[in-house]
Amino acid sequence: MLNADRGLRVVVDAGDRHYVEGRDGSICLLESFPEGGRTFFVTIPPGGQLLAEEPADREILVLAGEIEAGGRLWPKGSYLRLEESIAPPAVREEGAYLFVKSGRFPEEDRRSLGIIPSDDRWSPGLVEGLSVFPLFSGGTANTALVRWSPGTVFQPHRHFGGEEILVLSGVFEDEHGAYPEGTWYRAPHMSRHFPFSTGGCTIFVKTGHLLAASAA
Repeated sequence: MLNADRGLRVVVDAGDRHYVEGRDGSICLLESFPEGGRTFFVTIPPGGQLLAEEPADREILVLAGEIEAGGRLWPKGSYLRLEESIAPPAVREEGAYLFVKSGRFPEEDRRSLGIIPSDDRWSPGLVEGLSVFPLFSGGTANTALVRWSPGTVFQPHRHFGGEEILVLSGVFEDEHGAYPEGTWYRAPHMSRHFPFSTGGCTIFVKTGHLLAASAA
């Protein structure tokens, strides 16, 4: 098991990633849990497929390349939730680099979807300089892309059910430190912080999901 205590704050920056060859491809594991479920980066070679030792639901963010799932192609930037009944995504000729959360979706939210973010669906956030692209909401969990313009400051707050962040570009910051592109950050239930971005950033953020014993 790795980082299995959801009550702990965890930060993994790009320099701390360690990849091993696995059935899925070249994998950097971020967390794994005794009840099942894991979060990881994976590089899959051209013509490969996202496999697993056991069937699992998967939440996927395409960081590079293109994958095929559910009968269509999903380019870089795409977000997918795939129930285990959906065939594992296949990778196109150029290969793919993915951020993946596998496990079991909550029973009330066991549905598949795919989104290709577009500029016309971003909406203003709660403070000036913040814009949000919602990806999924179910139960206490919410998943979105969030853009921070340079100099944006958010009010101090707590996260019911915790928070998980992947910095996609720029540098995300709070009173605990600075998190450059590629950093994965997990904060526990009711953790408090004061986030801001001096130079601007874009993050993938998931909140409210660290109460349950499900990793997906």
